[in-house]
Order: sequence, then structure tokens, then C-alpha cells
Amino acid sequence: GRPEYATILAFDVPIEREAREHAQEMNVRIMTADIIYHLFDQFTRFMEQLNEQRRAEATEIAIFPSIIKILPQHIYNQKDPIIVGAEVVEGILKVGTPLCVPALGGLFVGKVESIENNGRQQETARKGISVAVKIVNESNPTITYGRQFDATHMLYSQLSRASIDALKAHFKDQLENDDWRLVVKLKKVFNII
Repeated sequence: GRPEYATILAFDVPIEREAREHAQEMNVRIMTADIIYHLFDQFTRFMEQLNEQRRAEATEIAIFPSIIKILPQHIYNQKDPIIVGAEVVEGILKVGTPLCVPALGGLFVGKVESIENNGRQQETARKGISVAVKIVNESNPTITYGRQFDATHMLYSQLSRASIDALKAHFKDQLENDDWRLVVKLKKVFNII
């Protein structure tokens, strides 16, 4: 098991000072309560906080699957940052998603910095929605729409084995069957075993 789950639930028993100190040294959490429900609530709360923390850490790694199509009549800025109108063809586009062009040897276009729909910022955009996407590429700020890539190229979420594992572990409920099918499709695109 994971060390942070090491917990002793003490129901209606006094705990000696020595035991407490020893537990502290061993990094074991002791929860005490006289009423079993309180103990259960304490533990449930603790587990929820732990899961929240995990999800927050996983958010960094978890990349949602998406394929987007640039709308050539809506190019607002060609580079640094690239700002284009785009339609989500498949999956879920999310702020923070790294985008690349598999058709151009996996050319890394940049990370989605923001998604705007009718002037409103949003965290995600689902299939069938058209949005303005701001893409930033810190490692290669000179990458330019119309030069290295253009609207004839679909942009894909750059998935990895780690990102797929993080999705499975923490975001199962946020993906629908179609999204998981897209994950499988992208695994083939990126040769992920």
C-alpha cells in the first residue's frame, strides 16, 4: 500500500503518549473518536482530501484526448501566441493541453493557454463546438501558423502513457465512451504501448 494511507482508527480507546509519539515517528496517522460515526467521518474526509490532492497532481499529467480543426477564415494571430478559431472534431479540448501535428512528424505546436467561446473564457470545449484557442509555445516561440503548419493539418492532443494512466486513475467520470475510443485511436497514432 501507499505510506500515506497508514492510519490507525482508534475507537473509544485511550492512546498512550508513547504510542502516539511512536506513530508520529513512523508517520502513521491516528484518528480517535468516541463515536464510531465520527471516526468514519474523519477518515472519509481524510480520504477525500487525499483524492483531491491526487487529482490536482494528476491534472498536470492528465491530457484529455482531442482532435481539432483550424478554421482558416478565423486566424487572429499567427505566432507568439498563436490565436485561431477551431472546431473540436473529436474528444474534449482542455486548457493546458499540448497540441501537435502527427502528419508532420509530431510537430509540437504548443500548449492551449485559453479557450474562448463568445467572448467567455472556458476550461474545456467538447466535440462539435467552435472556439477561439490561444496556443503558446515557450520552447519554440517562432513557430508560425501558415509557415510550419496550417489549416490543412489537424491538431491532436499529445498523449503519453503517463497521461493515459492519469486519466484512467482520476478522470474516468469525465470521459464518455467516445472519448475513451479516441484515447485508443490516439494510442495508435502516437505508438503508445
